[in-house]
Amino acid sequence: MQWRFRYALSSILFFAVAFIGCGGSGGGSAGPINGPFNNSSLSGAYAFSFTGVNTFGFLAVAGSFQANGSGAITGGVADINSGNGVFTNQSLSGSYNVHNNGQGTATFATSTATFDINFVIVSGQRALIIRFDNNSTASGSIDRQNNSAFSPSALGGTFAFSLSGIDAGSRTLVSAGAIDNDGAGGIPSGVQDLNDNGSPTTNQAVTGTYSVSSTNGRGILTLNTVLGTLTFAFYVVDSNRLKLIEIDNVPVLAGDAFRQQFPQSTGSVSGPLAFTLGGAASSGIPFVVGGVLSTDGSGHVTSGTQDINNNGGITQNVALTGTYSVGADGRGFLTLNGSSGTTNFIIYPTTSGVQLVQVDVGESSIGTAFSQSGPFSTSTVSGTYGLNLTGVLGNNEIDSTAQFSADGSGHLNGAMDVNNGGALLPNLSLSGNSSIGANGRGTGQLNSSFGPQNVIFYAINSSRVLFIEVDSDIVAVGELEHQ
Repeated sequence: MQWRFRYALSSILFFAVAFIGCGGSGGGSAGPINGPFNNSSLSGAYAFSFTGVNTFGFLAVAGSFQANGSGAITGGVADINSGNGVFTNQSLSGSYNVHNNGQGTATFATSTATFDINFVIVSGQRALIIRFDNNSTASGSIDRQNNSAFSPSALGGTFAFSLSGIDAGSRTLVSAGAIDNDGAGGIPSGVQDLNDNGSPTTNQAVTGTYSVSSTNGRGILTLNTVLGTLTFAFYVVDSNRLKLIEIDNVPVLAGDAFRQQFPQSTGSVSGPLAFTLGGAASSGIPFVVGGVLSTDGSGHVTSGTQDINNNGGITQNVALTGTYSVGADGRGFLTLNGSSGTTNFIIYPTTSGVQLVQVDVGESSIGTAFSQSGPFSTSTVSGTYGLNLTGVLGNNEIDSTAQFSADGSGHLNGAMDVNNGGALLPNLSLSGNSSIGANGRGTGQLNSSFGPQNVIFYAINSSRVLFIEVDSDIVAVGELEHQ
């Protein structure tokens, strides 16, 4: 996403979902697993973002807040882009409660809307979140801010962005690119690649300006692009990462920007990689892809495998080869060849993985590939983890977070919260199993009263594992992060 991720995949997968507020809620009795967390685990300044759907359609929200360590949000600001309007620089307050396993709830209140949030803390720096009310669902993250980066000079250098959302016709729009910040508020040069509903446009020049508040890390970014002038609010996480939300009526894009480090060359991509992608065909059919690749640092994908969930049609273990290159400007190309066809991407290596945007006619997707650090086996997944999943179930978006303990022998136990198109299922008892192979790819199943969910894992290391769901009724992507 990233999401990075993983972040923003809901804006790809669910742009065409007609939100159905199912109403009501269900519950479980898992109870919190003992752990070291409490309200003091959230203390200080945090940036947050989430994307999904509400009763008006596509929804993107980003902001920052101050947590006092005792359950109160003492101040903050948010930007909201929804089907019922764009609301910028909204004052934010609220409250939160952290259980001892790291799961918790929060309320973000603005003059425009109140957002009920469920989350799972994965470190003192980060939590995975879903919106948890009957009128909306979404996924995202909370990340601790470093205020030393709240200045134009601290954001000088090149940032690669990865954005997804909708165009003026509410069709899938994905975009990646890079901007060269001069450290004084100017963007004299940059490049953008985009894919609008399966119609790619590549290598377009970008210029612009940026500014940032020294008090809360909120900034304004204006880009002159092939789509016209695009205006974003952004929130600084640190000097290497920004959370972005477009504050124009259309198009609507949201995502992240990550610093690129130089010099760059084809050798910037080398070794084993794990990746996930989310996207849609031009017909609106959603799909997710996950896999592992071996790259030689000289432009060859020597081997790999991928798995595809195309609107419930599952294809597993497709062998891959390919080629790639990266220029001195940090922009490159990747072609993957398999029995299911050839897929083409523009790539941007960053401090947080290799950003990928698909540039094929007829389908569009976006995602990230991360360098793997093995060795891998079933014991790779051991200890306590937070989980986030976002996907499509029928006409609904589905989002979930969970916390679980893994014994290193393939057994999982914990608790899960699910928002199924507005039907709330909190605190479900979670059990499951996992098996990881030597290349980091593995299989597993998550079991709760929501039903069994079959997944394929792609381990980055023992602290982070990507996955896609491979059931015929759910198209979803997610990740595990070690607590």
